[in-house]
Amino acid sequence: MKMKSFVTLNGLLGVPGGIAIALWVLAIPLVWLDARFPIVGDPLPFWLAISTDTARSLLATIATAAITTLGLVYSIMLVVFTLAAGNIAPRLLQRFSRDRVNQITAGLLGGTFLYALSVLRATGPEFRPELSVAVAFLLAAISVLQVIHFVHSVSQSVTIDAEVATISEQLEQQVNRLLVETGADSGDFKDDHLDTVIKAEQSGYVTLINEADLLKLARQRESYISVRVAPGDFVLTGQTLAMAGFSADDEKAVNAVSRSISLEPYRGAVDDIRFSIRILLEIALRALSPGVNDSFTAVACADRIAAALVRPVSEGLRGDVRCDTDGVARLKVPGLSLDDLLNMTLHPLRQAAEGNVLMLDHLATVLNALYSVAGTDAKKLIAFHGKALLQTAGAGEPIGSDLDFLKSRLDFAVED
Repeated sequence: MKMKSFVTLNGLLGVPGGIAIALWVLAIPLVWLDARFPIVGDPLPFWLAISTDTARSLLATIATAAITTLGLVYSIMLVVFTLAAGNIAPRLLQRFSRDRVNQITAGLLGGTFLYALSVLRATGPEFRPELSVAVAFLLAAISVLQVIHFVHSVSQSVTIDAEVATISEQLEQQVNRLLVETGADSGDFKDDHLDTVIKAEQSGYVTLINEADLLKLARQRESYISVRVAPGDFVLTGQTLAMAGFSADDEKAVNAVSRSISLEPYRGAVDDIRFSIRILLEIALRALSPGVNDSFTAVACADRIAAALVRPVSEGLRGDVRCDTDGVARLKVPGLSLDDLLNMTLHPLRQAAEGNVLMLDHLATVLNALYSVAGTDAKKLIAFHGKALLQTAGAGEPIGSDLDFLKSRLDFAVED
């Protein structure tokens, strides 16, 4: 299977390059319009009228300023990347490179430089492209406003609380896609006669499983597909990606299944809940380490993780089976259970918080809040984590009043 280049195209290469080339190409029709419909005489108002020498000077100034500012923008981004990697979490660099403000700023400045340079080349004693010069001036004004917006965005990028909130919003969207839904359960899926094996042609991390395309394919073939990997898994060459009920000779269907399971050389937060959770946990665990000792950052991470867990504990998570538009269970995709989600998020925070009364107390507050909105099954799981938290607190040898106060917050776990 050909490995997709989503991360490359969506980083600081594809989007900025596309914007720059689009603005560069824009110079061709505008210069042609100026040449095809020249302004006879000098009918423009005085604030728009411009001489040939002034036009060339203006275009040269715009091109020079744009390329200089572009270098400054990339320098600022490198500084922000370095600060984020050292103070927050190294894996945030992927998210910064996919930030639309950074991409648009780089593309707009690069495109303005190429556009101004192209129009400058066409401007001479016999030809003064009035419209093209006006558009160059407009691009310069837009670039100034975009740079101001870029500086504002960068100032927020090095603020830990703002980054934690942004990551948690993405995590919440990912988790909400796994909410329980009406339809088939695992017993409705016909997993017999799945004889066709689709294997990975390259090693890599599973970053995206296109369930809509897989369901459409299974419905068209009147067959069934069982995916054997989940987003975040590392797949080796030759490892089974999926099992299907259609014939192995149907190369078009086999290739379609392979294309629907996206593999990348490294993890990304496209559809990987585990990746988003691990970023928040990395920030929290780093904050709780003796070298940093920033409990309030860990508290913020715990709050945002709890916000992402509200709907799963109250509504539940969907099963592994997906139905097509006719209500037939045709696709099976491994997913996270509520127990997996709670274990993945709460155990590392609890273990790292041993001996930290402030963090233990806040984790108890978080569990208490989740318990108040949880369903029956989720309450049992949260009570289990409450007991584990009390045991962790006791292992840290707290004073009696601190432990009693913690028990009062976790009364549901004590009673259970």
